[in-house]
Amino acid sequence: MIRAREYISLSSEAAFAVSDDLRILAWNRLAEDIFGLTAADAVGRRCSDVVSAELPSGAPLCGPDCHGRICFSNRIPFSADACLVSGTGREPIRVCMTSLLVPNENAARMAQTRALVFIHRLDGASPEPSMPQPLHIRMLGRFSVSLSARQVPVETWQRKAAVTVLKILAMHPGHLVPRDRLVEFLWPGVDERHGRDRLKVAVYSLRQLLGHAELVEHAGEAYALRAGAVLLDVAVFERLVAEGLRHARQHRPDDAVASLGDALRLYQGDYLEEDPYEEWCAEERMRLRELYFEAAEYLSEILVLQGRFDEAGRVCGDALGRENCREVFHRMRMECLLAEGRAEEAERQYRRCCEALDRELSVEPLPETRRVADRIRAARAART
Repeated sequence: MIRAREYISLSSEAAFAVSDDLRILAWNRLAEDIFGLTAADAVGRRCSDVVSAELPSGAPLCGPDCHGRICFSNRIPFSADACLVSGTGREPIRVCMTSLLVPNENAARMAQTRALVFIHRLDGASPEPSMPQPLHIRMLGRFSVSLSARQVPVETWQRKAAVTVLKILAMHPGHLVPRDRLVEFLWPGVDERHGRDRLKVAVYSLRQLLGHAELVEHAGEAYALRAGAVLLDVAVFERLVAEGLRHARQHRPDDAVASLGDALRLYQGDYLEEDPYEEWCAEERMRLRELYFEAAEYLSEILVLQGRFDEAGRVCGDALGRENCREVFHRMRMECLLAEGRAEEAERQYRRCCEALDRELSVEPLPETRRVADRIRAARAART
């Protein structure tokens, strides 16, 4: 196994090593100076929680779908030309980051070193240009694109068809999308010749706006984003949910809570929420929305079993904020409030449940929900 501490301790830059699950394995003295955290404070924690870097625009660089995590998962070195970290003072510190991948000898060992991350203080100097990074596309919530950890201002693009082409290709990463299908999505009913001409212009504009023509490939009568060139928050979300459910089945509740919690934090909104009436993304939006609710239900159940009622209640509340007629979350929130001795609030939650089900679905609560309500009333009566 690679001895991470030996690499890190010899570095002339602030540096740390991360494992396959992106927990810090080693943390050198220069990193202590920048962040004000000793190795004892940092080692074992997730690097996104410790570093908490932001882009100069204020957008978070660290998080469940951070650029580094996706790069490392795809065995791609990560770098950021310029970002801000809190540091030990009042003012954020401007740094650049680079990384070195470490080959895994035994991929089954989660504690094995995945990468070494180096942090260089800029202190007013211009950063050296880093190697080109893959496109990082976020589609959960508002659509956004980053390239080399820099935000691409797609909202200012004059050719909206170019944005739509990018969205559709991102729905099929690494797969060819037939030209005729793209035309039908973009301009339903247009004649074939005009549709193909318009698509050529849109693709040309997309390549120019991204600044890397090779990112959009053309093969025969189809287009695709180059394999390995795109990193999607959707893929990370699905992987985290799958990991969480697997941990739950293997009776590893703490790991399940970590993975499912990261997945829910990543779900910033419905898939391509700015395109609510587009048929080409409606099915995928519904599928991912149901996956979100499945993850939230599993996470809530695990937290309840662990006696973490306040956290479980918050997960249920977030889910109900997205769809207020999901009875299972009303019921679990009632259970959580009752367990915390907040029977009056639990009864109000039941009334909200009844109102939502009647208004949205014209149905009454299920027997299991009514039984929880009976227990709530009994608890209130016992206190009077």
